[in-house]
Amino acid sequence: MEKKLLLDIETGGFQVEDEIYEVAVLAIENGKVVDSLHLGEIEDENEIHEGMGAGYACISEKEYYISKFQSFVTKYPYPFIAHNASFDRKFLVHYGWISDEATFYDSVRAIKNACPYLFGYSLDYLVNYFGIKRGKAHTAIDDVHVLFKVLEAAQPNQWLPLYKASPNAFKSSAKSFLERGLELKGESEAFKGKHLVFTGASQFPRVLMQEIAIACGATVGNSVNKKTDYLICGEKVGANKINKAIELDVPMYEDSWFIDIVFQDLAIEESRYKPIELSNSFEITQYSTIQSPYKMLSEFEGKKVNIACLKWRVQSIVSELLEKMGATVVVGSNGKKVDYMIYTDNGEYKLLEQSEELEIVAIPVSMFNRMVLEGEPVWNH
Repeated sequence: MEKKLLLDIETGGFQVEDEIYEVAVLAIENGKVVDSLHLGEIEDENEIHEGMGAGYACISEKEYYISKFQSFVTKYPYPFIAHNASFDRKFLVHYGWISDEATFYDSVRAIKNACPYLFGYSLDYLVNYFGIKRGKAHTAIDDVHVLFKVLEAAQPNQWLPLYKASPNAFKSSAKSFLERGLELKGESEAFKGKHLVFTGASQFPRVLMQEIAIACGATVGNSVNKKTDYLICGEKVGANKINKAIELDVPMYEDSWFIDIVFQDLAIEESRYKPIELSNSFEITQYSTIQSPYKMLSEFEGKKVNIACLKWRVQSIVSELLEKMGATVVVGSNGKKVDYMIYTDNGEYKLLEQSEELEIVAIPVSMFNRMVLEGEPVWNH
């Protein structure tokens, strides 16, 4: 994709009612940044690096900023790319910054396609995995420049536009598919083995989405717990479920993300856009230490490794890998008599602070991820 717009917005929360506080766009032509736009009103300069719009005034409905944004995208009429694009698109469409017909691509999906065996795909994780230098800033303009560097490193070449499914089209087409009953089962493995929770008000019939998810190999629950793989959110989602998802590191996606995958994978309705060399098997990464390029590293054989400082979802993957290498896995936070500790990047942990004194080799999980893919250490002891 030679011409594109990289986009990032900062909002006050996950719902459109939480408002837009910052918008940043980079115009990219032939791999180079040719222009940029950063929109925001600073209220408190001491808070602007905290993210989520902190330190900025709300600009959701301010015509001055909307006009500047629309002039920029008119000058550069290219498709948008954003990290978790359905989120950014939802806000911009809701407040009239863009048309519902604007073309969006999700960099998360493209990077999953290019790098299917990473342990995480958040922007922070990718920055650490690829060794990209970034400051402490967490503003929209800083994040969009970081996204540019991440895409340079990941080199994704398979892009699929977000599918713009209308509620009526989904309802009628999905119903016709579901009338086939058990014939649907096995047609798609997009959500095979995954546990989904749907929450919030939705313009798409909730029951239909749940039935489609089950037909695609998923199980469906009502509460967020350690078994939840995805929280699919409509509007006005309760704070309890969001907070629980954050605590357990459960990925949260918009209804449109689910619909997008369903429509493309099951061909419920023909999209006016065609997938670009997309393999559906990589839509949602299935971790398998058997059918994977993970290398078994001899240096961990017979060693004790503490993984208590990993998020639960990643902990299970790392634990399985280490056990296959012949390591003894320790998950207790008090496990100090170990040879190694693998921890979540950028985390602040007491054991990490004591690791040098205790002669523990501390490895951030993004570096461990690279080690098992490249087959050799990529950090300095």
